[in-house]
Amino acid sequence: MFLDYKKIILFAGLTGLFACGKYLDRPTPDQAIGKGQITAGDIPLLLNGAYKSLPGTWPPQSYPMMDIYSDDIISVQGGNPAQFNPQAYEACNPLPSDGFGIGRNYSAAYTAIGNANLIISFIRSHPSPSLNQAMGEALTIRANGYLVLVEMHGGVVITLENETDIDKIRKPKSTEQEVYDAIINDLTAAIPLLNDFSTPEAASKQAAEQLLARVYLQRGKYKEAGDLAIKVIGAGNRTLSQGTFSNIFRFNSPTQEMIWYMAEGPLTSAYDRYGLFSLYSPGAPFRGNGTGFTWMDDNLADAYEATDTRRQVVRKQMNNAIGREVNYLLKYSTDTLQAAGNAFAIYPLLRISEAYLIAAEAAARQGSVDLTYFNALRKARNASVKTNTDFPTPAAFLKGIEQERRLELVGEGRRWQDMRRFNTALGFLQSKGRDKTRLYFPFTTTELLRNNKLVQNEGY
Repeated sequence: MFLDYKKIILFAGLTGLFACGKYLDRPTPDQAIGKGQITAGDIPLLLNGAYKSLPGTWPPQSYPMMDIYSDDIISVQGGNPAQFNPQAYEACNPLPSDGFGIGRNYSAAYTAIGNANLIISFIRSHPSPSLNQAMGEALTIRANGYLVLVEMHGGVVITLENETDIDKIRKPKSTEQEVYDAIINDLTAAIPLLNDFSTPEAASKQAAEQLLARVYLQRGKYKEAGDLAIKVIGAGNRTLSQGTFSNIFRFNSPTQEMIWYMAEGPLTSAYDRYGLFSLYSPGAPFRGNGTGFTWMDDNLADAYEATDTRRQVVRKQMNNAIGREVNYLLKYSTDTLQAAGNAFAIYPLLRISEAYLIAAEAAARQGSVDLTYFNALRKARNASVKTNTDFPTPAAFLKGIEQERRLELVGEGRRWQDMRRFNTALGFLQSKGRDKTRLYFPFTTTELLRNNKLVQNEGY
């Protein structure tokens, strides 16, 4: 355990401790060492701490916040404005006082970044080919953390070193472009160091490549995005499931779709109410035992064809709060089928299906209606294949891709970024009585007090 309170540093945002394993909050003398005592043999434990810190505290906030904010998910669940309050995201009006939602997501990202910085700094000062894989994983973890932050806030504070000087920790935020440049640099450096996929619980070459393809797509580098997505598909170590869609989201699933996910468990205490299925699931008698106050957009749920296997994760059930049936999302409820004594909650970061959608979109944005990867995904989902007459222009194809991304990735934290990229976000905000200042989330009041050089985002 790397928690020596006299020697281990505070990280940017002053929210992250360098966590290792399940004993994060219980450091003891035989589990704590100083930063200067780290050896190459400690790197696996540090990496484990970095992975453990990714989800943050219950639930991983980027999933419900970003999707409720979008047109995919509807929530009437209330809460204390200073805590996680889904109604505020439904109204596209997140509050700077929300330390439980925005604050914990911010903290989780920087904690993972802090762990990664510790590993990266050590390996750079002790270079060895045997540490290349660990270096690649740490760079990918750091890139993912900054991607979470930049998607939510735009420009944020960048810290790429282990810093102990409080005057250097407190500094102005970098621009959005500078953050994306740092992400691209990390992923570009990580890819040649990483091994091919072996487990979805760790970053691999394909994970870094697909994450970089996602970034390139968002930044308008369409050829680069498409080339990387096709490379991930061509690696052949992850494939689309031809059978039960819901099984993809189970821990240790035999399906081959997950490239990288966050995992928490075993959840030995009240696990039926742990994780995202307690937010997304309907109430009793469904075993997910959620509040029943959060559900899918009706038009989206109705858009699945009758034969589409993705319909397996949609459950129509009466909602007594509004007096009608609604469509609940069961992606995260499949793990309630596990034995209570060995239950895990998983949260997808990357699935191979997104590579197919990136490849299709990259082609469309370069003026081509190439249905190869688009139809490959739909065929795997037992949905009808499309022809060029369905999409007579690249613009029409882009609309089809946007809809397909909704059908495929609902509840996986991607929709708000998609709405910004497809230029549907601003109109949606205006329908809620909001303006362009709500394209990004605020920094919390607490974080602004911690860092007096951090400037609040416009409009908050």
